Amino acid sequence: MNRKIIVNHKEFKMEKMSADTYMEYLELAEQIDAATSERASKRYSRQEIEAMMLFICKAYGNQFTVDELKDAENGLDAAGIVIEFNMIDMGIAEEMNKRMDKMMKNFQSGK
Repeated sequence: MNRKIIVNHKEFKMEKMSADTYMEYLELAEQIDAATSERASKRYSRQEIEAMMLFICKAYGNQFTVDELKDAENGLDAAGIVIEFNMIDMGIAEEMNKRMDKMMKNFQSGK
């Protein structure tokens, strides 16, 4: 996966995500989706934003802290945190598509 994030003026790369970590992401994303769909406001709760930040740090191998991630000057803003959390799934899908394309090219060329 080629996800990158800039925190505290440093660029961090998300390394290969294990299946266990991805399943943890899916579980958290499903919990957040279910909770927000049940609320009239559809807004995220404080606990959900905190869980997103913790998971973003984990997904990037704890190369930065939650405090660094949410720092008003050098971290992500609220929208950036929500977007980054949701882009984890998009990153997995992009990686899957790249691998499928490569397999198709190899299959078509007889490799």
